Amino acid sequence: MATKGFFRTSDEAVIYYEVEGEGQPLVLVHGWSCSSKFFQRNVPVLKKHFKVVTLDLRGHGQSSKGLQGYVLSRLAKDIRELILELKLENVILMGWSLGGPTLLSYWQQFKADSKLAGLGLIDMTAFPFSDGEWNSHSLRNHNVEGFNVMVNNLVNHREAFLNAFINGMFYKATQPAGTEWVNEECLKLPPYIGIALYSDYIYSDFTNVLPTITIPTVVLSANSKIFVESIKQGQYMAAQIPDGECVPFHQSGHMLFYEEADKFNNTVIEFAKKCQK
Repeated sequence: MATKGFFRTSDEAVIYYEVEGEGQPLVLVHGWSCSSKFFQRNVPVLKKHFKVVTLDLRGHGQSSKGLQGYVLSRLAKDIRELILELKLENVILMGWSLGGPTLLSYWQQFKADSKLAGLGLIDMTAFPFSDGEWNSHSLRNHNVEGFNVMVNNLVNHREAFLNAFINGMFYKATQPAGTEWVNEECLKLPPYIGIALYSDYIYSDFTNVLPTITIPTVVLSANSKIFVESIKQGQYMAAQIPDGECVPFHQSGHMLFYEEADKFNNTVIEFAKKCQK
């Protein structure tokens, strides 16, 4: 049975969420400017194996768009409060893009009683501004001027900015026909929220959190315009995690769970077996 609803966080934000299926909880967290709708090719399959929980991060999708809380630590607390609201235990928590470092913040804050059985980090970087050779973010090496250009484009040339951003998420940087819904979902994030959140994201360094993770962790990566060498990036991060593994995706871009949905779904199902050991 599917459940759709809203819950109010401890600082009065309103978060939209959906629950489908039964079994071990699987919480899927989307990326910057996106929404729970991005997992539409995954939930119908995964709900046969898990209790699948998706949500719209504050400011995104159908969640409220107030003026506070647009830092990764607060997004992580929102996820924590949803897990407690739904009384979930033994959770597999997976986050895509900005959702990845949000999950690292979750682990950093709540590892003493995490409620987690496993972590999934989907096409992400632990520190966008890092000058490390492993980091494939376009703003690597503390590129503040590049971020200032991004802010200007997002505010003053929003349509062109989003078109380039969305194209870059797909394999060979080409948005497929029939995915106009992606543009509609991205437009639901107000620019002022997008800028605030992205600013915290690029300055947040979670590289020192990776070695502290004590539960099974899978890193899924695909090269794209978003992360040109994401597979190399994912392999590096997985190697820093005591029980980490990297699964490369070669026929998709940043939205690897959408373009290679069957492989993604099967990877999650197999990973869950490891989390039960």
